[in-house]
Parts: sequence; structure tokens; C-alpha cells
Amino acid sequence: MNLNILRPVDIEEEIRLALSDYFNAYCPPLPAVYSLPCVLISATGGSTNDTIDTFTVTLSVRAEENGEAYETMSNVLGALEALSQNQVGALRHVTLNSLARWGTDPVRPDLKLCTATVLVTAHREQATINN
Repeated sequence: MNLNILRPVDIEEEIRLALSDYFNAYCPPLPAVYSLPCVLISATGGSTNDTIDTFTVTLSVRAEENGEAYETMSNVLGALEALSQNQVGALRHVTLNSLARWGTDPVRPDLKLCTATVLVTAHREQATINN
């Protein structure tokens, strides 16, 4: 018997696809070679309410300079809000959960790192599991 299910979307890939026309966007792991400035999209948790998932997603922007990192982060956040309003892909709503903050890139301490956390709402997708 086949089993029809609702399952979470791959939110990291959905966000990467939505942003890729405008930014160098990656999902973990960050590739060995990447273009700057760039944003790394990492899902860190979330919750489900019926057919709607709300994902907690950390966005990490790497750049050569502080100003470039902050401006890129601001643009990424604005773009995500606009893309969700237009319901691009699975994105339905984006809420800024924590404003941009500075950090140190553990692999490349020579780069500037700016992170923010967003809550992203997306509908679950239908799938069939075949027996």
C-alpha cells in the first residue's frame, strides 16, 4: 500500500534558489571555493502547525569588509521579505528574528562575518512513499 504524506520542504535549498539570482548563496557545507560577498543559509530548527512549517534559519554573510558584509546582509533580508511576499517557490512569510550581528569566521578569520536569524514560513509538500 502506498502512503501519501505531507513533509517539510528543504528550506535551505528553497531560500538558496530564491536568492541565487541576486546573491552568491550557498547551503552547508560552504564549498572550498566561493565568491564574495556570499550568504550561507543554515536551517537550525522550527515547528509545524497543521500543513504549515515555520523554520528558524541562520543567514551568514561573508565579505572582505565590514560595510560590505552589513550592506549585503541588509539586502538579503530585504530580498527575502520581498520574495516571500511574492510567494516565490515555497516561501510564504519571513520574519526577522534577530538583527544582524558580527562574528568571526572560524575557517577564514580574515573575512568579515555578519549573521542574522529569520523565521521562514512554508507550506509542507505532498509526497508518496511506495511500498
